[in-house]
Amino acid sequence: MTHYTEFGAEARKIMFQRNIKMIDVAKEIGVSVSYVSDIFKGARSGEKQKPLIAKMLGMESEVSK
Repeated sequence: MTHYTEFGAEARKIMFQRNIKMIDVAKEIGVSVSYVSDIFKGARSGEKQKPLIAKMLGMESEVSK
């Protein structure tokens, strides 16, 4: 079972609801799918990418946490 951070879990929930794939997120922000996955799991900070992901998914309030 994959363990996501709070940010990652919320992002995945929104992605599931909107049928957005991880590859779509990766292409939108210009990184690899594994990089996005690492951000969601907390393996990478994603300091520059988190705000982009949040904006794409309409979850800007999550970035400030």
